[in-house]
Amino acid sequence: MNMQTANAVARRTSPIAIAAVIVTALLLGCGKPAEPKPAAAEPGKLRAELNVGYSLLYQQADGIPKMKWILMFKDKGNELDQTATGMMEYYKQLAQSMEQVAAKNPALRLDAVTMPDILVDTRKAIGIDMAKDFAPLVGNSGVAFERELVLMFYNALDEQRHLVGVMIEREPEPGLKSFLEKTRTQLEGKRSKLEDLLNRRYFKQ
Repeated sequence: MNMQTANAVARRTSPIAIAAVIVTALLLGCGKPAEPKPAAAEPGKLRAELNVGYSLLYQQADGIPKMKWILMFKDKGNELDQTATGMMEYYKQLAQSMEQVAAKNPALRLDAVTMPDILVDTRKAIGIDMAKDFAPLVGNSGVAFERELVLMFYNALDEQRHLVGVMIEREPEPGLKSFLEKTRTQLEGKRSKLEDLLNRRYFKQ
C-alpha cells in the first residue's frame, strides 16, 4: 500500500457491520497484559477463548450482508457495485460455512459473548454515525461515498485476517485449523484486491 493510502486508513477507526445495527465498528482490545501461550491454557478455557473469536467473526460475516438495504439505493459505478456485491456475497457464504462447521463441532459456539455491554453500545454509536454517511439522499455521494465504502470493507478484512491468524495459532483441532487457514487465505486475497482498488481509483498520486 502506498503512503497516501496507509495514512488515510490509519486515521480511521475500523468500521465493521454487525447484525444488531446497519453498520458498526470493531476495535480489537489493546494494552491487555500478555496471555499465557495457548499450549499452556486449560482446554476448557482455550475453547471458550476461541469461541469468542468464532462468534466475533460470525457476527461480522452475518451482519455485513445486511448493508445491501442501504447500498441498493446509492448510486455506484459498475466496478464498485460489483465489488460491494461480491463482498456481501462472500460474507453471506462465510456465515453459512461457519454454521455448517459449528453443526459438526458441538464444542464450537457462534453465540458467545464477545465484549461487555459498554463496548457493544460504543460500537452501535459508531455504526449509527457511519449509517448517516451511507444513507440515501442525505449521506455522502460520489467519490467520497465510494472511498468510505471501500475503506470500510478494507478495514474489516484487515482486522478479520489478524483475528483468524491469532485463532489459527491457538486452535488445537486439525479440522477447525484447516477451516481457519482457508478463511485467512480468502480474507487476505480479498483485502489485496481492495488495496489495489484503493490505490488505483481513490488514492492516485
